[in-house]
Amino acid sequence: MIVRYQHPYAAFRQFDREFERLVRAGFGRGSTQYSLRADVYTEGEDLVVTAAVPGVSPEDVTVELEGRRLSITAERRQREAAEGDRYLVRGLAGGSFRREFQLREGITADQLSAEVADGILTIRISGAVKPAPQAQRIPIKGVEPKAEIEGEATSEDAE
Repeated sequence: MIVRYQHPYAAFRQFDREFERLVRAGFGRGSTQYSLRADVYTEGEDLVVTAAVPGVSPEDVTVELEGRRLSITAERRQREAAEGDRYLVRGLAGGSFRREFQLREGITADQLSAEVADGILTIRISGAVKPAPQAQRIPIKGVEPKAEIEGEATSEDAE
């Protein structure tokens, strides 16, 4: 007898895919919006944002700075099935991706540079990190403890 193991949540994953397909078909949208996965770190005085944009050409990536808001938008187009194609598995969904970050005041577009290589978008913001001020030690003044506590009897009062 062959017993096939099925993950307990497999039905939910299938439901999610089917629900997404029905929503796209119902609203006439050919794509879904996802959140970009990103890392933010510092290199010296530069702030660096890296985001995964696999399968997206540089022409389909937009980086905008509006006030303090840095917006990254990318779109991956889904391959259209040609005549006679029959998909056995379809896991590369098309869709748009968006992520926003709040920057400190005073950042201008001149400080930003962006490039896409090997499916990774790298945005470098020059001079965005201000060095932290040196910690300053604060002297603590000591207060001499009182010899007796108010309201309590002392050994001299007992005699």
